[in-house]
Amino acid sequence: MRATLRWAHSDLRTHRGEALFLVLATAGIVASLLLATALFGYATNPWQRVFAQAHGAHVTLHTTAADAGSLAGLDGVESVAGPYPTASLTLASAGGRASVELRGTPGSPGWAAR
Repeated sequence: MRATLRWAHSDLRTHRGEALFLVLATAGIVASLLLATALFGYATNPWQRVFAQAHGAHVTLHTTAADAGSLAGLDGVESVAGPYPTASLTLASAGGRASVELRGTPGSPGWAAR
């Protein structure tokens, strides 16, 4: 083992340019892997940024039987808003169909302004 280390050390001293290239290439590969890992973590959860900006979960509750205002007294509920006028329709484009629900609000949602 000691002979192998002495051989590697003398080889690196003899070929300084190649040793420098090896170190730079290794550093570049490590930096690329770290960047790829960070971008992968961001790309696998695209809603995390929206969730963080909204300061937690926002829930839309569709009900006709209960008073949604009574939910304001529950633990963890910060505020209750609505009811809002809602219209449902189906959009068709290029042979595809999608159900869409439009909701009218008096202003922009609170998280959009931050």
